[in-house]
Amino acid sequence: MTEVKKIEELVCSFFCESSDFNGIGLRSISQKLGLDYEDSIDKVKELVKAGGVDIQSSTNPHIIGFTHHPIEPQLEILEHAKGIGVTKKTIGSIEFVSENTEFPICVYPTRKYLEKNRDLSEFGYAKYKTALALAEPQLSFRFFETDVLERYSSDPRFEFDFHDFSGSISCKYDESGNPILREEDQIFLKSFGLGFDSSSNRVIAVLLCDLGRLSSEHQVYWSTKEIPAAECKVLADYYDNIIRGGWITAKSVFYALIDEVNAIHKLTSSIFGVPLFRKNLDGENRPKNFTFFFSPTTKNYYEFINLLDKYLSESINKSFFDGKVDLEERKSIDENTFERIHKGTLRLLEEWISKVFSYADESIPKEIMKPLKRVRKERQNPAHKVIDNRYDPSLVDLQKEIMEGCYLSIGSIRRNLQTHPRAKNVELDGSLDQDNVKFF
Repeated sequence: MTEVKKIEELVCSFFCESSDFNGIGLRSISQKLGLDYEDSIDKVKELVKAGGVDIQSSTNPHIIGFTHHPIEPQLEILEHAKGIGVTKKTIGSIEFVSENTEFPICVYPTRKYLEKNRDLSEFGYAKYKTALALAEPQLSFRFFETDVLERYSSDPRFEFDFHDFSGSISCKYDESGNPILREEDQIFLKSFGLGFDSSSNRVIAVLLCDLGRLSSEHQVYWSTKEIPAAECKVLADYYDNIIRGGWITAKSVFYALIDEVNAIHKLTSSIFGVPLFRKNLDGENRPKNFTFFFSPTTKNYYEFINLLDKYLSESINKSFFDGKVDLEERKSIDENTFERIHKGTLRLLEEWISKVFSYADESIPKEIMKPLKRVRKERQNPAHKVIDNRYDPSLVDLQKEIMEGCYLSIGSIRRNLQTHPRAKNVELDGSLDQDNVKFF
């Protein structure tokens, strides 16, 4: 067997036997086969030219990260590697050897070589693990219809966690620490994120390496919801966070609305001694349907509307208006009889706003209240008639429009409250008025 063939087989066996589809270090090749280091590089270059191996050179070359590189740059990097020296350090009886470079090199078999020489039967129907076994880049994304998540979000046996633009899925455990699901469902999806297709419809983006860790059964399920990657892109915030490890300073309109409600709670408690909203909202552990992630069905939409109305009109504290505006109105029944009717929270809020704030245009209080009243009206629809669950893409824009309107309305009330003389000593989050709110 020629030395070139030995190198090719060593590279392949190392990749196939590794636990995470890893490449073999360039210097390890010469050490394992007893070859001269520079001569071994020349033979690796031959294999690169022939399409048998590829190299990765980066701060973490031990996985195929984002892409396979053209042949010419690979050959240049390999030639340069001949001049890379090593540093040896002995601690006790152990000698440590490290290369003098920030960008070490690892060698991998090519997809072409693996398709011809690797037995893939062990992976069965596990599509994404098979892709990894064929040397697909681990940090490449796959894209899916949004309804792929509903299998997990609707099943209480799964821990379904999400934030503004990302989330994770895992199985739950009982009090003894044992999984409550059968073995095939004991999955952990480290991260999923938001993306968009060519028509700007929301899709779900997942790294190939995370998909490859799912059980075969769940890989089959996800594959039925997959969308061609060429038609999709990842939300920039998610990409910066998951790939580049960047801090995200922007927040979704959901977090922004919660922050505004909590700011009003703090302001009114300090100014009037009674909060306008009964309690602070928990932005970190908000209900799972308070998001843009889910597919546009009438069921999901009305669950969202129901929650939004609870956060707003149902959360308004009626006792806040005691002594400020009339809590009841008299309605005549006949000439000599009338009844007292309790005013709703939204009407009380509108009357109070009109009374305490001065506007150049008297219609402004009605405009402020319009989005909140719209939510209340939308919530009443399923209460008065049976609505079939249907898929309706127009609900995506409708949900976004409603959230934007409510956010601007609540924000307007908060800014008016901040003009009160007793508000100057109330310390609020400085990001409230920053232009960093995302509607995705």
